[in-house]
Amino acid sequence: MLGSRGAWGAGRLARAWLWGSPGRCPALARAAGAPRRGDRHPQAWPEPRGRSLGVNSAPRPLQPYLRLMRLDRPIGTWLLYLPCTWSIGLAAEPGCFPDWYMLTLFGTGAILMRGAGCTINDMWDREYDKKVTRTANRPIAAGNISTFQSFVFLGGQLTLALGVLLCLNYYSIALGAASLLLVVTYPLMKRITYWPQLALGEKRSVAGEQRLKAHVTA
Repeated sequence: MLGSRGAWGAGRLARAWLWGSPGRCPALARAAGAPRRGDRHPQAWPEPRGRSLGVNSAPRPLQPYLRLMRLDRPIGTWLLYLPCTWSIGLAAEPGCFPDWYMLTLFGTGAILMRGAGCTINDMWDREYDKKVTRTANRPIAAGNISTFQSFVFLGGQLTLALGVLLCLNYYSIALGAASLLLVVTYPLMKRITYWPQLALGEKRSVAGEQRLKAHVTA
């Protein structure tokens, strides 16, 4: 590992030396991997699309909706679901497996609510996303899904999530309904603060209290 890092660092120094010094040969500099004089920005890495959960293998009409809810980028869903599994595991009786029913409920809810949050985010930011290279290929910004279609899709996700929520106790239902306000307003925080994750943190705190209360009163 140290040898590979050293070779990588030596390569960077060589490219900087070849390109940065006025007396160096441009041909040698280009051979070492230095940028050309006309290159103002490094080439951006293309976004991976459809690598996870078989999005590209889904029927073509469904693919924009699956990308809208970020099923091709499941890390956000895992970040929402894994704390649920920890809470459910801690609430299990000593020597017993976690409640599979609760794991299934919260797993389904994590997929639906993360998808709903991403849908709301893209609806709010559709005009901005068109102007940014990284987000220009998102389904709404690219015109693959209309605003009305995304609104209907959002309603379907929230309806299914409500069905999951109604399987919990009344206190958890109240907390889940309260967290919906944070889901809707979180994308707007980017317009008024440099720390929109504060609103996201509050949303996750409410979700954590909901999980604990669901087990305590079960």
